Amino acid sequence: MALTAEATIEVGAAPRAVLELVLDLDRYRQADRKIVRVISTTGPDADGRGSVRFWGRLRFMPPLPDTQLFVLERWSRLTFTGAPRQPGRLVFGFTGTFECEETAAGCRFTHRYEFRFRGPFRVVERILGTWLQDEIEVEVAKVKTLVEAS
Repeated sequence: MALTAEATIEVGAAPRAVLELVLDLDRYRQADRKIVRVISTTGPDADGRGSVRFWGRLRFMPPLPDTQLFVLERWSRLTFTGAPRQPGRLVFGFTGTFECEETAAGCRFTHRYEFRFRGPFRVVERILGTWLQDEIEVEVAKVKTLVEAS
């Protein structure tokens, strides 16, 4: 079973501005409280591929180091996927998407998480469900504020 959360908001900025903010993980931490500390970001390369290393935290769980791979489809979609052989993969698989659809006033920004908890960690799905939905709604609102203030 997968635990998902999704939120959409209208942003008064171009899709590129939104996705560049997300790729600047140190700055994006202002919107995403689950990111504890950014270690490094590599890319995106010419094909839009890269990786990020950071410490992340979910509610009721200790912080874990993680590496995620990403693919940027310039400038409409950004997908993060949990890299294999990381401590976090013992607990859950992860995919996060950021989609921007250009509009007359800027763009429609949609962010989605999908967590696939493993084994005994599935017990936290019920606890995290509402919290993750609340988190993602706060996150997209903060992205809007950060991008529009730039």
